[in-house]
Amino acid sequence: MTVTLLNSPPDLSDQNVRHTQRNVDLQILPPLSGVEGTIQGELNVCESQVYFYSTLAGSGIAVEYPDIIIHAISRQEGRPSIYCQLEQGRFFPNQQLPEDEEDSVTELKFMPQDPGSLEAIYMAMSTCAALHPDEDFLAEQKALEEENDFFADPSDENELNDIQQAALRHLESVFVPPPQQQQQQDDEKEEQQQPNGTTK
Repeated sequence: MTVTLLNSPPDLSDQNVRHTQRNVDLQILPPLSGVEGTIQGELNVCESQVYFYSTLAGSGIAVEYPDIIIHAISRQEGRPSIYCQLEQGRFFPNQQLPEDEEDSVTELKFMPQDPGSLEAIYMAMSTCAALHPDEDFLAEQKALEEENDFFADPSDENELNDIQQAALRHLESVFVPPPQQQQQQDDEKEEQQQPNGTTK
C-alpha cells in the first residue's frame, strides 16, 4: 500500500465517490516540507481511496484505506475534525520526520468549515473502509482457526482422556458443589437463621 502526493487534481471520472466536501482544511503531522499549518481544499471520499486536493496550493494527497488504521470524529484540541492515523511506517515523500522515525506515525486532520458534515464524512469513510478488509489480519485469523481445529473442545468430555476428565470433575467440585453437599450447606445455613436456637 502507498500514500501519494498529488501535483494535479485527481481524475474522479471513473471513481465511485461516496462524499464530496468543499472548504476543508487539512493538517498533516509530521508536516510536509514547506507547509506550515493547514491547507484548504476539497475532500473526496471514494470507494477506492481518500482524495484531498487544494487548488490554491496546487497539491494534495491520496490515501488507500488499508493504510488508515484509525478514523474517527474528533471534537478535541480546537476545531472538530475527522482524525486519521496511518499505519506505522507510512509517510509522504517530503514529510519532515523526527530523528526517532521508527516511533513516528502520520496523522491527518480533515477540518471542514461546516462541522455539521463530520457525520456524513465519517459514515462515508466507514462504508468505503469496509470494502477493503485487512488481508494480513484475515490471514492471521484463518491460521488461528485452522490451528484450533487440532484441539478438542474442552466442553466435550468424550474428547478428554482419563486424567483430563478427572481434572474436569475436580474443577466442577470446586466451583459447583455436588447436590448432597449443596443441600447440606443449605440446611446448616437455615438452622443458623432459626430464632432462639430452635430447629425445625
